[in-house]
Amino acid sequence: MIITNELRLPEPIVNMARTREYCCEPNEYRVTQLLKGTRETILERRHAAEITCDVSDMIWLLFGSAVHSVIDQHEETATQIKEERIKVRFGDYTLSGQFDLYDDSIGRVTDYKTASVWKIIYGNYQDWRKQVRLSQY
Repeated sequence: MIITNELRLPEPIVNMARTREYCCEPNEYRVTQLLKGTRETILERRHAAEITCDVSDMIWLLFGSAVHSVIDQHEETATQIKEERIKVRFGDYTLSGQFDLYDDSIGRVTDYKTASVWKIIYGNYQDWRKQVRLSQY
């Protein structure tokens, strides 16, 4: 992915965007990719080196990464596992997902989210619900 900086945001933010991991292994699909359309996922993989995205359009993604980084620095309890990527094989394919926190004492998967106020105003949480449901399996 080609990251641009049309609004001239600070360089540390641009560097953060450029160092994020955007792709995965061949035949590996992430839970978040399953929420997209099949054609969109295939085209993104085929043309990853040609896709351009401005860092200003990624700001909520980057804020989310920052929150996860802060949370990851703190110790979990004996019954908790955090930021763990799980991979499950299905024939020649792998499905992977990373949960933010799993607490074995209560059997709960927690997924921290950051969003603009419009997400709250419109109350559209379907994508978040689907992602957490897929991560629970």
